Amino acid sequence: MMARHSRDQLRRFRTLTEAQAVLGWAVILVLAALVGAIYVSQASRTASVGRRIQIMQAEMETLKRENAALERQIAEAQQLQRLQAEAARLGFVPADPDDIEYIIVPNYPAVSGNDTSMPVATAVALPPPPATINTALWLALQGRIDGFVQGEANE
Repeated sequence: MMARHSRDQLRRFRTLTEAQAVLGWAVILVLAALVGAIYVSQASRTASVGRRIQIMQAEMETLKRENAALERQIAEAQQLQRLQAEAARLGFVPADPDDIEYIIVPNYPAVSGNDTSMPVATAVALPPPPATINTALWLALQGRIDGFVQGEANE
C-alpha cells in the first residue's frame, strides 16, 4: 500500500512538473514573440524615419540649387553695365552739376561746427600688446573676473 501511495505521489509530482515546464516554455515563447514584435516595430519606425530624412535631404539639395540659381540671377541683375543700360533705356542721363537743383527747407536744423547735439567720434589710443603669452592670459582672465564682478557677460 505504501508503494502504491508513493507511486501516485510521484505521478502527481511528474504531472505537476510537466505542467510547470509547459507553462515555463509558454512564457518564454510569449516573451520571445513580444521582443520580436517590438524589434520589428522599432526597425520599421527607424526605416520610415530614415526614408523621410532622405526625402528632406533631397528637397534641401533642390532648394540649395534653386537658391544658387536665384543668387546668380540677382548678381546678373545688379551688374553696373546692365543697370546703366536699363537706366538709359528708361531715358535717364548722367547729371551735370548745372542740372542739380537744391531745395532749401525752411526751419530745418542745420549742422554747424559748434553744434554739440550730434555725437562726434573720437580716436582712442590702444594699449601696447602684451609682451608674453602669460601676460596676455593674465589680462584676459582679469578682464573676465572684472566683468563677472560688474555683472557683465563677456562672450
